[in-house]
Amino acid sequence: MKVFLSYSHRNEDFVIDLYRRLTRDGVSCFFDRESIAWGANWVIELEKGIDDCEYVILCLSPDFCRSEWTKLERTGAMADDPAGLKRKLRPLLLEPCSDLLPRFLIPIQHIDVSTPKKFEDNYPEICRALGGTVIKESTLADRDKLPSVCRLPDRNWMPYRSLGDVFVGRVRDLWQINDMLRERKTAVVEGVGVVVGTGGIGKTQLAIEYVHRFGASYPGGVFWIDAEQGISNMIAQVVQGADIDIDSTLEERYQLPQLWKTLSQLPPVLIVLDNFPENEPLQPWLPPASSIHTLVTTRRRDLNYSRLPLDFMTVAEGIMLLNTGARKFGHEAAELVDTLGGLPLALELARNFLNIRIDVSIDSLEQEILSVGEMKTLSIFADKYANELPSGHIKEVAATFHISWALASATAQTVLQCMSLLAPKPIPRRLLRKILGLQSENILEDPLDDAIGELANKLSLVELDKENDPWMHRLIAGFVNTTIGENRDLRDKVVNEVKEEMARVTDETDSLSYNQLEKIIPHAEMLVSSESIETEQAINIFNYLRWHNSKWGRYWIAERHGRKSLDLSEKAYAPGHPSIARSQSNLALVLQDLGELEEARDLLRKALDSAQKSFEPGHPSIAIRQSNLATVLQDLGELEEARDLLRKALDSDQKSFEPGHPSIARSQSNLALVLKDLGELEEARDLLRKALDSDQKSFEPGHPSIAIRQSNLALVLKDLGELEEARDLLRKALDSAPKSLSQETFYCHKQSTWSGAKDWRLENRDFALV
Repeated sequence: MKVFLSYSHRNEDFVIDLYRRLTRDGVSCFFDRESIAWGANWVIELEKGIDDCEYVILCLSPDFCRSEWTKLERTGAMADDPAGLKRKLRPLLLEPCSDLLPRFLIPIQHIDVSTPKKFEDNYPEICRALGGTVIKESTLADRDKLPSVCRLPDRNWMPYRSLGDVFVGRVRDLWQINDMLRERKTAVVEGVGVVVGTGGIGKTQLAIEYVHRFGASYPGGVFWIDAEQGISNMIAQVVQGADIDIDSTLEERYQLPQLWKTLSQLPPVLIVLDNFPENEPLQPWLPPASSIHTLVTTRRRDLNYSRLPLDFMTVAEGIMLLNTGARKFGHEAAELVDTLGGLPLALELARNFLNIRIDVSIDSLEQEILSVGEMKTLSIFADKYANELPSGHIKEVAATFHISWALASATAQTVLQCMSLLAPKPIPRRLLRKILGLQSENILEDPLDDAIGELANKLSLVELDKENDPWMHRLIAGFVNTTIGENRDLRDKVVNEVKEEMARVTDETDSLSYNQLEKIIPHAEMLVSSESIETEQAINIFNYLRWHNSKWGRYWIAERHGRKSLDLSEKAYAPGHPSIARSQSNLALVLQDLGELEEARDLLRKALDSAQKSFEPGHPSIAIRQSNLATVLQDLGELEEARDLLRKALDSDQKSFEPGHPSIARSQSNLALVLKDLGELEEARDLLRKALDSDQKSFEPGHPSIAIRQSNLALVLKDLGELEEARDLLRKALDSAPKSLSQETFYCHKQSTWSGAKDWRLENRDFALV
C-alpha cells in the first residue's frame, strides 16, 4: 500500500524521520522531496500522488493548519472520499492545534506523536496499520557482530546461498554497505552502493551475505543480476523474479521506465548488479526512484558513487578464516596470512589443505608454497591475472591454487577442467554428467556427485547454488584452464553437449526445457564468444539462443542472437547458401514479433528465393519459407499473396507427409486464418476442423496444439454465428491451457491471454531451423 505524507515544511525534520522509518519497514510513501522529479509539475504530481495513495497522513500542527498547500492536499483527499468511508485520512498530532484544527478533522481519531516517547510508543501501531513490519533499529552493540541469516521476501531472484556461520570477518563492511544503501548520504545517486576490489577479495560473497542477512529490509523484493549479461538480462530476471508484466516488444530503453515505474509502487527493493563490466557506464542501469536500492560489485575503481573499497583481510581476520575448519591456529598463522596477501580465496584453500593434511604444519605449508610458486607451469596464470591478485603475492596465490588442485582426485580434476571451459556460473549436473560420461550405477555410488562433494566440502574449489549445482570462482577457473593444454577432445565434448542441450528448444513437447535451459544460456553465450568454436556450431547455438529467448518473450535479446547468426552465416558461406537462408528466416520471425514487418518480409523473400534455388520443388524447406513469409504478409495486410503462398505450402506438406501429420495441420490452420481475414469463412472452418481432428489423433488430451486449434476454430464459428459450439470450444481451450503447460511455458503464453487467432498462430508457427 502507498501513503501520502501531508505536512508543513516547518515540521520537515519529523517527516524526514517518519519517511525513513516507514520506508525501512516496508511502507511505500509519497514524500514530495523524494517523489517529485526534477522539472516535474509540482501541482500535477501532488494531485497524482494523492490519487494513487491509499492513505493520507496528516501531520497536524498549527503551521499545518495555516498552510494553503496542506489545505489543497486534504481537500483533494476528501474529494476522493467525501463520506469518510474509505478512512483515507490518518491524522498524527505533532503539536496541539486548539481552535486551528479544521472542523471536519475533529471527530477523526488521531494518534498523538507530540513527544519523542509518544512517537516511539505509537510507531508500531502506525506502521502495522499502514501495512508495514517494524524492523529493529541496529545499535552500536549490534554492529559489532554478524547479523543472522533472514528469510528473503517472497519476490526474489537469488540463486546463491549464504555461507552461514562459515562466513567470518567483514562485519564492518556489511554494516557499511547497509549504511550506504539505507541512509541518505551525499552520494551522487542515493541508494547506490559500489563495492570495489581485487579478484578473489570476496566482493560477490560479501554481496551474497548482505542479501541473506539484510534482505528482510527490502520487502518489495531482492534481485540478483549478472551484470555481465547486459541490461536486457537484468530486465528479464527482475520481471521473472517479481512476477510482473511489461511490454517485451518495446526497445530496451522503453522497457526500463516501465520496470522502474512498477517497482517504485512496491515497498523498498534491492537490486544487486554483480560483476559490473569494466567498460560500460553505470548510469543507464540505475533506477530513478529512491525506494529502489542498487548494490554494485565491480573491479572498477572509477565510479563516482558511494564506494566501499574492499581491502584484503587483516591478519586477525585471516586467522579467523583459517580457524573456521577443524584445526585451530594461533599467531603462527599470521605469517601465512601475510604470505597469501590476505586474499580470502587463497586463505580458504589453504585452510582446507591444512584440515585434510593434518600432518602439515603452517611452516611446512609456507615452504611448499614458496617451492611450488617457482614452477614454470604457473607463469601463464600469474601473467594473465597479475592485475587481479595482491601485489607482491601473485606466485604464492597461484601456488596455493596448485596445491589444492593436486589434492583433488583424478575424477574431481576432470570435473574442474570441464567447468573451467564454461562460464563461472552454476552448471547443471546433468550437463557435466553428459560431457564427462559419468553415469551412476546406483544411488550409493555416483562418481560425479562424489567428485562435486569432494570439491565443495573438502577442498572449497567450487561452491554450490541453491539447487546444488556447482560453480567456480573465475580465478580458480583461470588456473585450472592452464592445466588442460591441447586437450581438444574435452573442448569438443563441452561444445557438442552444450549445443545438444540448447537444441532441446526445438522440441515443443519438452516442457522442462523452458526452465532448465535458463542455466545453460550463460555457458552457451561464453562458448559462442570463444575462438575455439567452429563457425557452424556457433551459428546453430546462436539460433537456439534466439529461439529460447523468443519463447520467453525476450525479443530484443533474441534479435541480437539472430543477427549474430546471420552475420556469421554471411561471412562463412557464399550468397544463397541454405545456412544463410535459415538465419534470415529465423531473424525474420523475431522481427515479426517486434513489429518490424518490412525488414522481416524482405528477409523472408530472400530466404524463400534461396530455398527455391537450393531444393527441388515441393521440398519441406520451401514450404516452411512460404508459410513464414505468408504470416508476415498477413500482418502487413497483403492477404491475397499470403493466401496463395499458404496454399502452396499446404499442397507441399500434403505430398511430403502422411495424412494427419502435425505439419499438415499447421499449414491448414495458417491458411484458415488468412481465409478468415478474407471473409472466406466456410473454407476456413472446414480446414480448422481437419486440423483439430488431426491434432486430437496426434497428441494427448490437453496438449497446447489442441487448445490452439480449438481457439482458432471457435473464432471462425463465432464469425459464422455458430455461437454455442464456439463457446464450448473456447471453454475447453481455456480449461486445458494451464493444465497443458508448465508454469514457465504458461508464463510465456499468458502474454497473449489465450484470446486471439493471431496470438495462437504466432505461438505455433514453424521455425526455419532444419
